[in-house]
Amino acid sequence: MKGIITCIAFLNFFQSGVFGQLIPLGYDTLILHHEIIVEGGIDFASTAIQKDLSGKFLFGGYIDNTIKDNSYNRHGVVNRIGVYGGINLEYRNYTKKVFKKKNWGYLIKVGADVFGGGVYSQDLFGLSFYGNDRYKGETIDFSGSNFSFMSYQKLGFGMVDIKSKSAISINLYNINSSLRSSFRTGEITQDINGDQIEFILDGDVELANNNKFNQGIGLGFDIDFKLPISIFKDQISYIQFKAKNIGVAYMNEKQNVYSIDTAISLNGFEFEQLIGGHSIISDSLSILDSLGVHSIEKNRTTLLPGYLQVGKIVNNNMNAKLQSFFGIRFYPTLIFSPYIYTGVQYSPFKTVVFGLNVGYGGFGKFRTGIYSNFNFGNYSVGLASENFLGFVTKKASGQSLFIRLRCAI
Repeated sequence: MKGIITCIAFLNFFQSGVFGQLIPLGYDTLILHHEIIVEGGIDFASTAIQKDLSGKFLFGGYIDNTIKDNSYNRHGVVNRIGVYGGINLEYRNYTKKVFKKKNWGYLIKVGADVFGGGVYSQDLFGLSFYGNDRYKGETIDFSGSNFSFMSYQKLGFGMVDIKSKSAISINLYNINSSLRSSFRTGEITQDINGDQIEFILDGDVELANNNKFNQGIGLGFDIDFKLPISIFKDQISYIQFKAKNIGVAYMNEKQNVYSIDTAISLNGFEFEQLIGGHSIISDSLSILDSLGVHSIEKNRTTLLPGYLQVGKIVNNNMNAKLQSFFGIRFYPTLIFSPYIYTGVQYSPFKTVVFGLNVGYGGFGKFRTGIYSNFNFGNYSVGLASENFLGFVTKKASGQSLFIRLRCAI
């Protein structure tokens, strides 16, 4: 009990610091009694938007035309942007066996996470940052745009294998924010003077109609399974199959759903009169109906933003100072493309580990990562970034920082 209290005190000291995502642990056969893990962080990435622009939204500052141009010129036909992160705490007990004849202990976990992003066109970026004057006499095309966001808290209970540390848990979720939008067709055409506007729209927008903390409830699971394989003679490696937050949620609070299917032309109106903060259509549902925008309130079932990851991990039982790792991670959503990564871990001492990796996909394109882990007896501290360039250059597309704190006795 004294050891557990010491672990909690150590972790609480760091918990208020930098958040970070999971820094993966390798395979080991160490016999443990208790284990407490705190991990958290945030990762922002984009295929086109540079950090000198996104950083202004996070930390403030003036956005001049040069900054906007640097990001605008990097946009292609299809562009992605997204963020995920949170903080999670997990307690594992290896002494109390769930089944008497099986080497399974139990675990309890709590956490809070966010996941959001979108797929969009260059025209939509241009309209957002330059305004409609840039497109007078042209067509703004944002067909295929898709955005979604969800934030939630979780409470889970499960089992963990005493030897391999493989684990499975069933989780309950509180959904406190959810929104999504999808435009199958989206075109806005202006004449050269900007007072004749044509809309061709086909899409849906869904968002909460109140600010309640509990918008929905969910049920899902986490799995962490390690499979031994033999790549070279007399050398065992391990493949990790990992699934996190796989499940469904029911929105018990009714959501506002706007369905848009219209093709109309308007004369004599400036663009800001139609979509600005004091637009003629912002507060009138009857006018929305006449424009082909229909609104209903409904409960619905939705997927949790879980992810799957498969890859080779390092084997902590080996004496080799240099080991490779590689794999693939993906969220079952169009806004996140499969993320493929590979890297190498170097351990000059048993107490110190360094790793370098490269990856492609996700919310961004090519990324370089770095991590380190330091062991102090029963305690370990890990720091990692999946986008190290975000700390050294403003031209990087995003930023990433994770932390992992572990106490094992």
